[in-house]
Amino acid sequence: MTDDHPAPWGKVMFHLHSYIEDEEIDLYNIPYTTHAGRSISVKIAQLYISDVELVKLDGSVYAIPDSKLLKRLDVDTYVIGDAPVGNYKSVRFKVGLPPASNQIDFSNTSDSVMWFSKTKADDGYIFLNVQGAIDTSEALTGILTPFVYKIGSNVNYKQVTMPDRGYTVVAGDVQYVHLIVDFNRLFSGIKINDNANLFVKTVADNSSPVALKIVTNIPSLFTYEQ
Repeated sequence: MTDDHPAPWGKVMFHLHSYIEDEEIDLYNIPYTTHAGRSISVKIAQLYISDVELVKLDGSVYAIPDSKLLKRLDVDTYVIGDAPVGNYKSVRFKVGLPPASNQIDFSNTSDSVMWFSKTKADDGYIFLNVQGAIDTSEALTGILTPFVYKIGSNVNYKQVTMPDRGYTVVAGDVQYVHLIVDFNRLFSGIKINDNANLFVKTVADNSSPVALKIVTNIPSLFTYEQ
């Protein structure tokens, strides 16, 4: 906490788990089986979260300044920032980066797997990068087919508003917000037996119908950990 806070404050952290339905994704690119019997493997699953806001009981919000994180498979816990003590009923945030931040500084050594281009700064960041392989067969017995979903561009800066679940920020203490990111839900409503629907790789691709559907699906990825 900073010394210039005029009132008691506590610290807020996100605890984010990456899942395929009921199974937490490990780092070994193994296949997981959904409830429907479809196999999916994931080798990259990263996304930016920014503009975190805590929703108070009266519906007003506290926006945590400069809140931004890059969720990786190998890290679950992230510091969001300080917040006034009190009772809150929900949290909301955006997947992606705000337009003012969505331009690459090539002097920055940040994770280039989240860049659309290593030479064209105004292509900006990839907000969500999920890659792996999925069984696209109707019988659910096929060989897994690769997929690559790289979602970005300012128009795809997506709001996520979590349902109400009360929590309290306590002075000098840490309040964790426990969330699950279920990447299986990216495929909802997408005809994966059409190979063209398995690839969104460029800024131009982000205007395609499949990209727009993926963006629509993003808020559904997030649930509270039970």
